[in-house]
Amino acid sequence: MDLIRVGQISSVNPEKCTARVMFQDKSDVVSYDLPVMVRGSLNNKDYWIPAPGEQVICLFLSSGVAQGFVLGSIYSEKDKPPVKDSNKRHISFSDGTKIEYDAATHTLTVNATGPVNIVAAGNVNVTGDVIADGISLKKHIHDGVMGGSSSTNPPVGGG
Repeated sequence: MDLIRVGQISSVNPEKCTARVMFQDKSDVVSYDLPVMVRGSLNNKDYWIPAPGEQVICLFLSSGVAQGFVLGSIYSEKDKPPVKDSNKRHISFSDGTKIEYDAATHTLTVNATGPVNIVAAGNVNVTGDVIADGISLKKHIHDGVMGGSSSTNPPVGGG
């Protein structure tokens, strides 16, 4: 019995974080539900489950295919890595959202296809300028400013 096997996810149970895996090298036999390995499950939890059709590596105990684990996904000729740069940590989601950190440029980029919410029990502190729609928070100017209790106009573009 092979202890390490490559297979393809046939179904998942998101509530239990388990998956069934089809092994094409063994006449398309499908495993029992196998736990999917995560990076933390007690105090600091991480959740990820592979998608049906995803190629994975499984580890089995010597007692047989009933006791095993999905260790993680692997790239293939069909599913290639989204980046080709060892300085980058990249996550791509199925809706097109991408999160990437480039250690060479020290840049974190979030490209979201929907809203981004930051929820904090306290303040949100930003060091450096904030640029929203091309307008600098630190350098923007207002026109029509008058002394006293009057309000300013919206910022003048650019800044």
